[in-house]
Amino acid sequence: METPELREKDFWNSERCCVLPPPGHEEQVKGIRDALDDQESVVFATSGSSGPPKWVMFQRSALLASARAVNQLLEVSESDRFMVALPLYHVGGFGVVARAYDAKCHVRSLEGRWDARGFQEAIESDHSTLTSLVPTQVHDLVELGLKAPESLRAIIVGGGKLDEKEGQCARDLGWPILQSYGMTEAGSQIATADLASLDEPFRAARLPILPIWEFRVSKEGCLEFRGPALCTYYIQRHRGEMRCRKAGNKEGWFRSSDLVKITGNRLTVNGRADRKVKILGELVDVEALESEVKEYLDYERAYLLALPDARRGMRVVLVVEEDFDRPSGLLKKLNKGRAGFLRINAIESVGRLPRTEMGKVDVAALQKRLS
Repeated sequence: METPELREKDFWNSERCCVLPPPGHEEQVKGIRDALDDQESVVFATSGSSGPPKWVMFQRSALLASARAVNQLLEVSESDRFMVALPLYHVGGFGVVARAYDAKCHVRSLEGRWDARGFQEAIESDHSTLTSLVPTQVHDLVELGLKAPESLRAIIVGGGKLDEKEGQCARDLGWPILQSYGMTEAGSQIATADLASLDEPFRAARLPILPIWEFRVSKEGCLEFRGPALCTYYIQRHRGEMRCRKAGNKEGWFRSSDLVKITGNRLTVNGRADRKVKILGELVDVEALESEVKEYLDYERAYLLALPDARRGMRVVLVVEEDFDRPSGLLKKLNKGRAGFLRINAIESVGRLPRTEMGKVDVAALQKRLS
């Protein structure tokens, strides 16, 4: 499906099921439509980092509710011009078009594969004012030292937490980036930095939660939320057949796997519950350990991969890209003073960390490569 189709009233008023599959998953479209009995819906694959995608079903009204909430946050008017730099089969890209439709704005899609210089030139020639990127794309802009075109007034950064040093470098180059936190199941954003924060140093935490969401923290420390932009169903294959199940509970609450702290209406994400593993009988937060390692190395393109181990339960491998200048005796230095269950067992290098379309480390692909 192309951007012009999504700009038409016929799409938004349709009573049909629209499935937007990522490349390689087109064969599942018919089964999804059959499972939904072709009812009014838009269906996406999740953009998670491990395993096969789950399918997430929205009513069109939910996607427009998300679009309106973000437009209100960004103070969008009909004079704004949107640029789509993310795939339309992810809510990150689709959401940009939905916002343009809701606000009756001009919208253009970046053509071809992602190219930082091409993106800069496209923004400049189109006089775009608003767009969305993932941290990997921001990294590319910073690495090349590209300056932002003057027309841009806000860039929503989603799909992962942007390193604050890199975020400030982007701001220094004129890129008006705003960190967001969201997920496919929310139709886009749950919490996003506001425009006033552009006058302050870049921060990736304590993000204001959008007013459309009710929120709470579970006893395990995970975010739970509900609101008009929440998806309706998950669709998954069960015994060879596509089946639907409600995404929220009976009261409409959706439970995430994200560990959070909430102060007032401000959200800080502290990692994921599903990156906690047992090593030598102790529960280890691999994501927190990874943050420590990145800070020690002063290097962001690193990932701690937990792999099964017969003796330890799990072993932890530090994976870095080949351009990392590894000092001698690094493993010994990293493990100095650490308890046995917190030690890193090996360091591996790859040409580039495999990533999903949304810039997250593709854990399944990384496991396959190292095996």
